[in-house]
Amino acid sequence: MLSRNFGSRLIVVLLASLFLAQGALPFLPTRVVFAAESPPDVNAEIYLIADLKTGRVLASKGAESPHIPASLTKIMTLYILFDEISAGKVSLDDMVPVSEKAWATGGSKMFILVGTEVRLEDLVKGITVMSGNDACVAVAEHVAGNVTSFVDRMNAKARELGLTETHFVDPHGLSDDNRVSAKDLLTLVTSYIRVHPEALPYHAIKEFAYTAPGESQKDPQFSRNRLLWSYPGAYGLKTGFTTRAGFNMVALSERSGLDIIAIVLGSARGYSIDAGERERTEIVTSLLDWAYRNYSYVEKTPANTVVGTARVWKGKGGKVDAIAPRTLGATVEKGQEDKVVATVVLNSNLEAPVKAGSKIGEVIFTVDDQEVGREPLVARTDVPRGNIFRVIWDSLVRALGKAFSPRK
Repeated sequence: MLSRNFGSRLIVVLLASLFLAQGALPFLPTRVVFAAESPPDVNAEIYLIADLKTGRVLASKGAESPHIPASLTKIMTLYILFDEISAGKVSLDDMVPVSEKAWATGGSKMFILVGTEVRLEDLVKGITVMSGNDACVAVAEHVAGNVTSFVDRMNAKARELGLTETHFVDPHGLSDDNRVSAKDLLTLVTSYIRVHPEALPYHAIKEFAYTAPGESQKDPQFSRNRLLWSYPGAYGLKTGFTTRAGFNMVALSERSGLDIIAIVLGSARGYSIDAGERERTEIVTSLLDWAYRNYSYVEKTPANTVVGTARVWKGKGGKVDAIAPRTLGATVEKGQEDKVVATVVLNSNLEAPVKAGSKIGEVIFTVDDQEVGREPLVARTDVPRGNIFRVIWDSLVRALGKAFSPRK
């Protein structure tokens, strides 16, 4: 149970006297000053390293500046594709016809053959392992009918996710007119893997061989993510390169419950492909090593645990359980693990109807009174509007509460 795990460190705060404007919740100070070692000085224009579970950014440089993503563009392509699969509009078992446009696409290739059909799941592997630009065009045409319409979908998704420094002009990243920031990539990847965890195994595949119908057997191609071989705990996600972009990477790694994302843009400029890939791997390795030396993840309670009960004005039953939609925990500096305090803050101004899954509060984690993270709490069930007597009674109680509450 949550109370047993949190013990004396769990403080339940019900803000009965504070009516929150538009359902907003109070924020605690966010500045945290501890004694972690400085992040490594790396040969990259932009980097960001964060905890995937909580979203806490551990270190960054130039994270809000737009940059050429190169093949990191394919993350959005796959997001759109898995959206379609989840909606039942396409299937991994679909046989996808290969157009001349797809076959003729340059750069890194899966080597699909015009006039043939390829299984959609093979195209996914062709994108995640081979970074096949031809596979991206085939996917775009299968999902949206043409590349232009698919790219429109990509940009609409970017707006939906609130990506302010992101714009796509193709589904594969060949064009240097694509743009994304490290901060936007953090938002994109976090959403992608939470919404579509079924996609992650494809990003961990080290090699894949595809032979088009009627051709002689082809040798496997290998993932450009060298961390899959060299870094224990690495499980994704994507690399990218063009001459103007430099060597880019989004790396995912998990050790001892600490799930880290490292984003590097514009590294190893002017290097050869082999030297640039080695340099990029060393840069990301140094960032991951720094994170694991300096930080720990403290898990407090499992997902879907009830952590409090919120009043619902004018609602049937008058209350709703607050649950954590995912595991509750915080990422803190080494040595601070036993100092984590969790404060549950529930919105005291909820009014029916309330939908299951809607945000009704937060758990705020602090160390020595300084915030180190926060996680949302959501309604466990629907709360419909109550009968007329409930509505009248709650209206009177709220009016009296406002009339007699202390004025500042």
